Parts: sequence; C-alpha cells; structure tokens
Amino acid sequence: MSTALIVLHSGIAEANPRANTAIRLAGAMLAEDKAVRLFLVGDGVTLLAAEQEASASATQALFRELLDLGLEVQCCGNSLKRHGLSVLPSGVHGGSMKGLSAWISAADELVYF
Repeated sequence: MSTALIVLHSGIAEANPRANTAIRLAGAMLAEDKAVRLFLVGDGVTLLAAEQEASASATQALFRELLDLGLEVQCCGNSLKRHGLSVLPSGVHGGSMKGLSAWISAADELVYF
C-alpha cells in the first residue's frame, strides 16, 4: 500500500478553497486504498476550530468522516498555540517539524496546499 502525505498550510475559508480541496483529495486517496496522512501547519490548523462559516462546516464534516475511515492527522504544535487551539478532536495528534520530516521521508506521494 502506498502512503500519501498532504500538508495543509492554508486556512479554511470560502474565498480560498485549498483546505476543502485538500480534504476532498484525502478522501479520494483513501478510496484508492492508500494510507493517507494529513499534517496541519500554519493556518491549516484552523480546520480544527469549532466555529466556522457554513461552507467551512461542510469541509469539517468530511474531515471528521475521513478520520473515521483511517486518515492519520498531526498538527504543528506551534501553530496550535498561535491559534489558541488546545483541545484536539479524537484521532488528531500534536506534532512537530521532526514528525513532519519523518512523514515526508516515509511518503510515496506528497501534496502541499
């Protein structure tokens, strides 16, 4: 089984659909029986924020579904602190640049948003 890594640096916003595209791509890759890892960094951690616009909540709902389907997720600890996020959803773990480096080394495919 191949391993795909998606790095999401962009925030979740209707005007900038990168987060939505990243989550939809993760779903497509899982459907192809790939092991999919998502690393949230910078504004990408806002995907975890509770209060979002209606369009963002659809992306968050898909994100939660993908967690149930085996999506592995780590978040940059510094980015979490910067955005004031301390409670992570089940299946989401804090991470670091060292962890991201290990995931990059292990990945067969890498996509950056």
